[in-house]
Amino acid sequence: MVSMQALIGCGLVLAGMLIESAASRHWRSGVRADRLDARAALALGLPALGLAVMAAPIA
Repeated sequence: MVSMQALIGCGLVLAGMLIESAASRHWRSGVRADRLDARAALALGLPALGLAVMAAPIA
């Protein structure tokens, strides 16, 4: 059976990947991005958080 911790972690990783995909389409369309916009931060942070949640020991 899949634990809730694994589901939350996978959801965070997938959300980060979806945000990265949308951001790359946005950037390729010719719209200039700021040095570090919110989508870039979320695209990096959500998968890292998801992997940390999945790797955390279950108490």
